[in-house]
Order: sequence, then C-alpha cells, then structure tokens
Amino acid sequence: MRAAIASGLLVVAIGQPLAGLVFTADGILIGAGDGRWLAGASTVVLVAYVPLVLLARHLGQGHTATSAMVVLWVAFSGFMLVRWATLWWRLRSDAWLVTGAHR
Repeated sequence: MRAAIASGLLVVAIGQPLAGLVFTADGILIGAGDGRWLAGASTVVLVAYVPLVLLARHLGQGHTATSAMVVLWVAFSGFMLVRWATLWWRLRSDAWLVTGAHR
C-alpha cells in the first residue's frame, strides 16, 4: 500500500502546476460573476471525464494497487487538463470581463 500511495503522489505532484492554473482561473471567473458559463463548462468537462474514468477502471482491474493508483491519478490529471482547456478558452476572450455589478 505504501508503494501505491507513493506512486500516486508522484503523479499528483507532477500535476500540481496544472491544478494551480485551474484553481486560479476558476477563482478569477467566479470572482467575475461568470458562474453560469462555469456551470456549462463543468458539464462539458464531466462529459469528457466519464470516458477517462471508465478507461481508468478498465485499466486498473486485475492490476496491482500501485498501477491502479497511478491510472486513477493520471485520469484525474486528464480531467484537470480538459478543465484547463475550457477555462483557457474562456479567459482568452473578453466575454467574462464585465464592469459594474450586473451582467
């Protein structure tokens, strides 16, 4: 179990810079009041993440705990990558930039 956790943590550590970008971009868009768009983007990300989870489940079956843990965290890193793609797409436009209190 220790080897599985250590392997999983290595994958998590590699994905931390990407996660930092995602969390920052999420916070910027939440602060800008872009919640409706974020909800729609989250739905798109969920649709893209489901196949990754199913693939992780398939690849993890019948393997050691270490490889299953790595596959699980790689799938989650894929989730973060898709999430970043949607957030980057939104941030590169000016649609979320609103002055004043109302959209």
